[in-house]
Amino acid sequence: MWYYFFGFLFVFLDFKLDLPYGGTLNCLPSFVGYLLVMLGNYRLHHENDHFRRLRILTPVFFALSAAEFVLSLLTVFLPKAVIIVISIVMTVAALYTSYEFAEATKSIERSLYKKLDADKISTAWIILCMTALLEFLIYYFPSVMLLCYFVHWLSIAWFASATYHFIRKLNGKEK
Repeated sequence: MWYYFFGFLFVFLDFKLDLPYGGTLNCLPSFVGYLLVMLGNYRLHHENDHFRRLRILTPVFFALSAAEFVLSLLTVFLPKAVIIVISIVMTVAALYTSYEFAEATKSIERSLYKKLDADKISTAWIILCMTALLEFLIYYFPSVMLLCYFVHWLSIAWFASATYHFIRKLNGKEK
């Protein structure tokens, strides 16, 4: 399960550096996160349908995020509309992956008849969706960019925290 925790950190967190020739380098590339999620799926695909769906779609998201990573390294100047479409596709992929994970954790919780706080992951996912939508406002209102990023980072931290505590409770290290 730790693969998911670290995988989602890579998928959701962006730390980009502008390169001197015009490209950007994401120091926390999403494709590494999807690779970690794929490793988690490999171990848990037999648990429930949500993990099985993730096992099928995660390689597609891995390929898309690797392509996005390479495009950002190149100095190809894409129209702003194309950049927005790529951003929306990658955001939807990340949110879908985290949704299936949240639903899978609820299924695990039900099958074990234990209270593992999977509902906190679902709640954090809803907040994450709302802040992902809020983040797209920066394309239209650049003056609120810092606030949007800050709120989105807080929601990522909330999702990561809920995932962390779920995994610790599942492993019996937390009550």
